[in-house]
Amino acid sequence: MDSLLDSTAFKLSRATVLIERIADDHLRHSHGIRYAPFLVLMMARHLGPTSQRAIAANLNVSRASVTQRVAALVADGHLAVTIDPRDARANLVSLTESGSELFDRAWTGLEGRQDGLDAGVDELALATALDRLIVNAVAALGEGT
Repeated sequence: MDSLLDSTAFKLSRATVLIERIADDHLRHSHGIRYAPFLVLMMARHLGPTSQRAIAANLNVSRASVTQRVAALVADGHLAVTIDPRDARANLVSLTESGSELFDRAWTGLEGRQDGLDAGVDELALATALDRLIVNAVAALGEGT
């Protein structure tokens, strides 16, 4: 059983859970937003006006969960949903000014809160290893990049 706890996959999962907990705690207490909706704001910022499908694919979550998060963020005034001019059956999600300001404040605060988490870590080596793990996982799932 100890070998499972020593496995790279378990350690990576545990590190991810802990980092997400730190992020969620900080974002909730300091900015009034949970980590999952914050990630939707991040994708809207990164992708520009985009579909909910693209947000879900980039976060590797269900479209239903993104739909719920988008609806809440629209209700809070942080996102806007408009009809896609290229496809009247589709919608585009974009940040509002309020959403952009919240994202900027929260991102800056989150970077400060997580300062020190990477102490003693070779970030380039870690990023390279994570990129390789992602490529391997996508291949194992039979999905294209």
